[in-house]
Amino acid sequence: MKNEIGWSFVAMKDCEEVLSRHEGFSDRHRTKDWTERTIAPVWSATKGPMAVCVLMALHRVGMDGESLVEQIWPELRAGYLTFDEMFSHQGGYAALNEKVSIWDRKAVITSLEKQNPLWAVGKHGYHPRTIGFLADEIVRRVDGRSLGQFWRGEIAEPEGIDFWIGLPEEEFGRVAELVPARLSKTGEPKPFYEALLTKGSLTRMAFSSPSDLAGVSEMNQPRAWQAGFPAMGGVGSALGLAKFYDWVLRQDFLEELTKPRIKGLDEIQRIENCFGFGVMLGLGPDKNCFGHPGAGGSYGFANVETGMSYAFVMNHFESNLFPNKERLDLVLSVGEVIAEGFHD
Repeated sequence: MKNEIGWSFVAMKDCEEVLSRHEGFSDRHRTKDWTERTIAPVWSATKGPMAVCVLMALHRVGMDGESLVEQIWPELRAGYLTFDEMFSHQGGYAALNEKVSIWDRKAVITSLEKQNPLWAVGKHGYHPRTIGFLADEIVRRVDGRSLGQFWRGEIAEPEGIDFWIGLPEEEFGRVAELVPARLSKTGEPKPFYEALLTKGSLTRMAFSSPSDLAGVSEMNQPRAWQAGFPAMGGVGSALGLAKFYDWVLRQDFLEELTKPRIKGLDEIQRIENCFGFGVMLGLGPDKNCFGHPGAGGSYGFANVETGMSYAFVMNHFESNLFPNKERLDLVLSVGEVIAEGFHD
């Protein structure tokens, strides 16, 4: 992996590490080794754990994806929107109509409650940031804890998963330094980047609202690690993410999580994609995979057919919308080969 600075790739099956690689350095000056204990911000790869927290919290109070959002959040102008529709990005809350700081949770919630959906159910558009505030508010209303606290208490601690949505100070020393994006050699989907660079476009609005926390340098600050943003603030190891998806594969809610809810042109990403309950379907090299990528190139996903889970965490960003071929080839050239041998 000649273009990387530091990275980890872990493949798991049935609670066992099938492959575990940790290479490079955890800082831009290449003075500190990247080890199996190195953790890093994974941006939107946090959305997989986020989605599971919401689904579990709903189940605890006798609700599911088909329940109406208004049953627990009447102040949101959601109409007859279901949780299935909200977490397959059909809700139309991808961008805020007013400028509100990401650091002011209450102001973001108030802003969401004041505006009407940007589109009707049937269309979908990726909610890069706002989906985390929607998820957190729902968990708070049904459970009383923040989503990050729910994650820690109900999943991460009981299962020994090295992944945090709200990093405690005693873990700061393990965090790798993120290095800003280099130009992609494989290219981006042009419609997405054209929209992202167009002032006033819905895509640009979605990726910048709530405002602030705009760059890699800000995510290198402890304040961002501690904040516990459910859509993009997770900090953890590749082993932690792989272990999470390995655990998900054994849960009763797996079918509900991975059932396709919407497929077609994404109004924000400007590409064809498919969502289950908060997770992307067909992610990676196989149509049977589900999970979520993160900005810069990290990912976590699992294959429902092979029973394998995979995660890649790194500190050298790319400008790709999705992980590049070399990073995904770790699954194709190593993970799937080992998976076949694992059955023999």
